[in-house]
Amino acid sequence: MWKFRRKKTLTKPPCPECKSNSVAWVFYGYPEDIDWYLKAIDEKEIVGGSCLVTDHDPKWECNDCYYQWGKRDDD
Repeated sequence: MWKFRRKKTLTKPPCPECKSNSVAWVFYGYPEDIDWYLKAIDEKEIVGGSCLVTDHDPKWECNDCYYQWGKRDDD
């Protein structure tokens, strides 16, 4: 279960490329809680995106094959 600024949870889909269930959410922007951010990266729950966002940013990244897919949600 992931905690986010709005306390929403996300269901992680399997990777469409390799079918792995080890999937991370791509985090965009600057985290409010750096301790949470570093822990989530270490536990492979998230990967860092960037502070600059576009209309073509992926939402998910596979921790096994690094395939990225999905469409970033507007927060």
